[in-house]
Amino acid sequence: MISESAQNADRRPVRAGTGGARLTCLGPVPDPPIDRVTSAAAVAITDDGRLVLAELDRGPDLPGGHVRRDEMSVDETVRREAWEEIRARLGELRPVEVIESDHFGPGDLTYMVIRAARVRELASWVRTHESAGRLVIPPEEFLRRYRGDDPALMRHLVTAALAAVADHS
Repeated sequence: MISESAQNADRRPVRAGTGGARLTCLGPVPDPPIDRVTSAAAVAITDDGRLVLAELDRGPDLPGGHVRRDEMSVDETVRREAWEEIRARLGELRPVEVIESDHFGPGDLTYMVIRAARVRELASWVRTHESAGRLVIPPEEFLRRYRGDDPALMRHLVTAALAAVADHS
């Protein structure tokens, strides 16, 4: 029997890379093999077009995180992270982007996968170690407040996610 801590461990533990990882957007292509996916995130969109975001130490961000050993698909990770970080149940998950990374070196490529979905339910907020809060704000406000490493990439992800959800409304 596998212990709960082993089950909940990251499928691909993060270790120091060589620095300056190259990220390549591949588009909404089919998912890579799950053992090559390090993380997954959701652009969670309300019916009125606002984003539901996690309030993290670094500021507002998309709900997402590392794939666990017990997860067999990207969608499992996306749904779990959305629940843990923003207490949201998501509708149909739409492909937005697969981002290839050479963080572990050129011979060990890994992937981050981004999905878009309408929010079907927002449960009562419960603060956890995953997120200090939940924000529901317009996309442009999020993009102005975003403090991550690559604002242009985030703008691309949000724009592509909004289009993916609009195309299927």
